[in-house]
Amino acid sequence: MARSLVSNPPYNLRWNHPMLSGMMPQYGGFPIPPESNANFAFVLNGLYLADDKIVFLLPNGVMTPAKAEKIILSILVQANLLEAVIAMPDGMFESTDIPTCILVFNKHKDTAETIMIDLRQHYEEETRDQNGQLGGASHERRTYHKTVKIVSDAVIDQCLDAITSHKSIVGFSQVATIENIKAQDFCISPSRYVKSEPVEVRHRAYQDIAADYNRTVRMKNAVRITFNRTAAKRLGLDPSLYENDIDISPSFKLVGCEAEKDNFVHFSANDGIRIECSTKDGDIPIMISDFIRNWTQYIRMLNNESNRYLAEFRDALLPDLMSGKIKVYDD
Repeated sequence: MARSLVSNPPYNLRWNHPMLSGMMPQYGGFPIPPESNANFAFVLNGLYLADDKIVFLLPNGVMTPAKAEKIILSILVQANLLEAVIAMPDGMFESTDIPTCILVFNKHKDTAETIMIDLRQHYEEETRDQNGQLGGASHERRTYHKTVKIVSDAVIDQCLDAITSHKSIVGFSQVATIENIKAQDFCISPSRYVKSEPVEVRHRAYQDIAADYNRTVRMKNAVRITFNRTAAKRLGLDPSLYENDIDISPSFKLVGCEAEKDNFVHFSANDGIRIECSTKDGDIPIMISDFIRNWTQYIRMLNNESNRYLAEFRDALLPDLMSGKIKVYDD
């Protein structure tokens, strides 16, 4: 009787190489998996124990291994043992957030192909209620609500059909040959193989975009500043950045729209900085409103400071006047 196996071993477990592990039959012909991670030790033991199909639920790291693990995977692929790779949605398990995948091995494949299936976007969500297991009565009597992702029966059936029928479905599955996998340097992540569904790029109406663009231009143009060139440079403004504007009107005309032009800053050789404000229809530009608020606070501060100095002057002057130290003349 053929022996199959389904395994969900502990993930990324540290282990110690058994004594004479190089002579153990499950590791024959393979590098010994590193002691830092037993994922491929479980795979090789499962392949040794079963003689038909072997299914593993493992962390995503096994799909892009390095060093000895990569050599193990390349041997398994080139031996035509890997039947399917299924990338699972994340957040499927209540006990871990580690993203997972399913590797399906078959010792009796009838083709030299591997089916790559990407389920990362093919899921539903459900909320499960559970009580705390630790922390005393306050936690054990409390019901927690946890949202997890699940794969529906319909999607599972679609997976089985893709595997048995060797179907490539855009956005879902892709048949990969041994040469295809070798060309990907033995990375078996389905995202490398499954073709994405074309995405229709939608955008707002050109007229709406143009209207918003022109609104921002009018807000800028509502306050026009003329700088003395030297003063501008001392303020950290580079005139060339403002004087070499690109005219984008032709681009808007292609879609039947008009684009207003920037007209908010100018430079001259005349002394000073001049600010002109447009108050069409009585509207005050936000920039000016903010400026006036800041200006009012600044003037109020200076007035208070001036008044303190005037009071100090008064208090200093009055005794000198009363003593005659300072003379007041009628003229």
